[in-house]
Amino acid sequence: MRTRLAVPVLLAVLSAGVHAHSDEFFDNRPTPHGGQVRMSGPVHLELVVRGDVVTVYLTDHADKIVNADNGSAKVIICSGKRNRFVVLLRPAGDNVLRGTGDFKLGKRNDVTVLVTLPGQDSQRAQFRIGKDGRPVASPKRRAGGARH
Repeated sequence: MRTRLAVPVLLAVLSAGVHAHSDEFFDNRPTPHGGQVRMSGPVHLELVVRGDVVTVYLTDHADKIVNADNGSAKVIICSGKRNRFVVLLRPAGDNVLRGTGDFKLGKRNDVTVLVTLPGQDSQRAQFRIGKDGRPVASPKRRAGGARH
């Protein structure tokens, strides 16, 4: 009888610290490079946009770097109703994917990042940045909405 009870209790204790993070969670934490962080499958992606340079930093759920060698990313920037820009990113050392592009940011820009790493499924994350490329917090979810 003790063994049957011990297993569920042990599983509950071990899983207590494992949970998904919402966008609001990341928006309220400082980021290593001043960008915006989103969770995408097994990785965290930090998007940094400065001028015409787009950089994505990859870490795991323990904030340890994820090697970006032989990886790539496509960044789709939607600025307003009609402006859509695509920037391709390539490895730029350690956990960095970087690229430059000819894009113009509007007041509010929705950004989709699609990351492909060797031997893994492609990952996708949504970001929102302002005209200066700095993060814009996600809209608050309504009470009773889905939370991670």
